[in-house]
Amino acid sequence: MLNKLNIDSKVSLLAYLIANGVSVPHYCYHSDLPIVGNCRVCLVELKGSMKPIVSCTAYAKTMLTDNKVYHDSALIKKARENILEFLLLNHPLDCPICDQGGDCDLQDQSLFFGFAKRRFYKYKRVVSDKDLGAIIKTVMTRCIHCTRCIRFATEVAGVEELGIFGRGGDSEVGTYVDKVLLSELSGNITDICPVGAFTVINFNV
Repeated sequence: MLNKLNIDSKVSLLAYLIANGVSVPHYCYHSDLPIVGNCRVCLVELKGSMKPIVSCTAYAKTMLTDNKVYHDSALIKKARENILEFLLLNHPLDCPICDQGGDCDLQDQSLFFGFAKRRFYKYKRVVSDKDLGAIIKTVMTRCIHCTRCIRFATEVAGVEELGIFGRGGDSEVGTYVDKVLLSELSGNITDICPVGAFTVINFNV
C-alpha cells in the first residue's frame, strides 16, 4: 500500500513504484522508451476502482492524490497470473537451450507465480524467424509483442524498419519487406528484448 503526494506530475506510477523499491513485473515498459502499455502485466489496484489499472500509463501524482494503491493484493496477483498464462500460450518451452535462459523476465515471472496449470490445449503457434542482419539471431516464436524493439528502432536508432504486421493471433514483429537492419545501433535490440526473441549470434560455435 502506498500513499505519497510529493511526486513529479509527469512521473508514471510504475516508475515511481520502481524508484521506491517496489517490485512490479513489466515487459513493454522501459524507462528510456515511449510508453505503450500493451503487455498489461504491471497492473495495480486503486482503492475504490472497479478493476485494476495499468501502472505504466497512469501518472503517479494523479493516482496517489487522496487515494491508495495496492501492488500486491490478491486481486492483482490473480490478474497477473492470468495475463502470464496468455503470454505463455504460444511461448516455446525451450528455456534449457535459450540464450537468455536464467536472465529472462518471462521465465522469472513464471517461476514466481509457480505457473503450472494449463487450460488451452491447442498446438502452439510457430512464427518464422527473420533475417535482421549478421549479428542478430531471431527466434520469433518467443516474441510476446512488447514492441520494445520497434520503439527503440524508431525513437533511438531513427529507422522505421521494424513494425508489427498481421492482426490478432496472426501478428508478427519484423520488417515489412525482406531486408536487414542497417542502423549501427541495430544490435542493441538484443539488450532490450525481455524474452530472448532477439539474441546475439555466437560466432564461436
